[in-house]
Amino acid sequence: MKYFFNSLLIIGIIFSSYNAVAQHQEISEKPTVWKEKNNEKVDSTSILNAFKNGNFNGHFRYFFMSTNNESGLSDYYANALGGGVKFETAKFHNFQFGVSGYYIFNIGSSDFSKKDPVTNLSNRYEIGLFDIQNPSNKNNLNRLEELHVKYNFKNSNINLGKQLLNTSFINLQDGRMRPTVVDGIWIDFNEIKKTKINLGYLYGISPRSTMKYFDLGIYRHLPLRHQSRWNKIKLCWKFRQKWNLYCWFTK
Repeated sequence: MKYFFNSLLIIGIIFSSYNAVAQHQEISEKPTVWKEKNNEKVDSTSILNAFKNGNFNGHFRYFFMSTNNESGLSDYYANALGGGVKFETAKFHNFQFGVSGYYIFNIGSSDFSKKDPVTNLSNRYEIGLFDIQNPSNKNNLNRLEELHVKYNFKNSNINLGKQLLNTSFINLQDGRMRPTVVDGIWIDFNEIKKTKINLGYLYGISPRSTMKYFDLGIYRHLPLRHQSRWNKIKLCWKFRQKWNLYCWFTK
């Protein structure tokens, strides 16, 4: 797996652009972690054309963080460099296939495996650039992020597999090296005027600052400060100027 992501990273460097973009996204926006080209009209009845006209792009990020505590307490710093690639086919009978992966390099940071001798607490912020479950991990920081099949119909779609979501319930949390990714089925229905309906059944999640996918109970296994207030909420309604309906069914 390590060599696979290294190969993808090299290819991504060749094909990627160097435009700087902000990480923050509003809830009303679709995930744009990967900058994708607009859909072009191609022969959607040929699987060969679907792959030949697919969208391939790279994404790279450098992140520096530093914490300067009061005298007597430990100070921390971190330098993280990451890169990844994504490929998504063009439409084939309205179906699309997508896959993406990412690799993070720790290029010079504090020793996060050591606790502060005064408070006996571990680092809180800089470790979030890497793997909070394994603070000493510096060599195996890769993650398969997206692996999904999407069916498109008119202005709507159904997406099955590992994917990025940006909603009021689960959002990208893209404030470190990589965003949160979920695993499940997601329906984006936009066929009713001024009405948007999202229906999803999620059975896995890879929160930011982790390298693996877990059941949705992941947060109760993490340190207290990383716990989330939400867990297995069944139904969430949100009304704005335009109606938005979010239905959640979790394992």
